[in-house]
Amino acid sequence: MPPPGQLALGSRLSAAPNARRQALILGGLIGFQALDLLTTHLGLAMRHQELNRLMAPVITSRGELVAYAVKGIALAMLLAILMLMHRRKPRVWQAYLVGAWVSAFAVLANLLQLL
Repeated sequence: MPPPGQLALGSRLSAAPNARRQALILGGLIGFQALDLLTTHLGLAMRHQELNRLMAPVITSRGELVAYAVKGIALAMLLAILMLMHRRKPRVWQAYLVGAWVSAFAVLANLLQLL
């Protein structure tokens, strides 16, 4: 039998966050994605290079609008996966929290490039 502290930690990690925290995670993810889109557009308008190594070839070969469409489709797919999995696998919220933090750092990198 595991010690009580480990049991409590394990049950806490497998539990889904409450509705308010879920809303903050989703709002953070979508909000930082929108800010990333805005700062990327401003940076490209000022002739800065795209910092995302996956999107840079898309922007150079297909254009900025196609890159935004790809990003929007990817975000919509991630949200669809969340909607399908969040009840069966509540730990999926941790992945979305990490995604929100990655988006926040991308916005920060874009802002530093704009300065």
